[in-house]
Amino acid sequence: MKATVEYIIVAVPFHADAATHDELARKVNEKLAAGCELFGPPFLSAEMMYQPMTKPHCHTAQSPLS
Repeated sequence: MKATVEYIIVAVPFHADAATHDELARKVNEKLAAGCELFGPPFLSAEMMYQPMTKPHCHTAQSPLS
């Protein structure tokens, strides 16, 4: 079995008010419900707020038919 990981960064425009945090939390909670996991703390730039996340994927190798 081969495992792969999808890296995701959830982003919202940054404004110095609670609405930015609420919007990021809403989007992150949607991803958590879909099987994603948090990957470190949120971070921000001058214009955006981000939350890195991962989503593990398991792939089963199919054996060739004899």
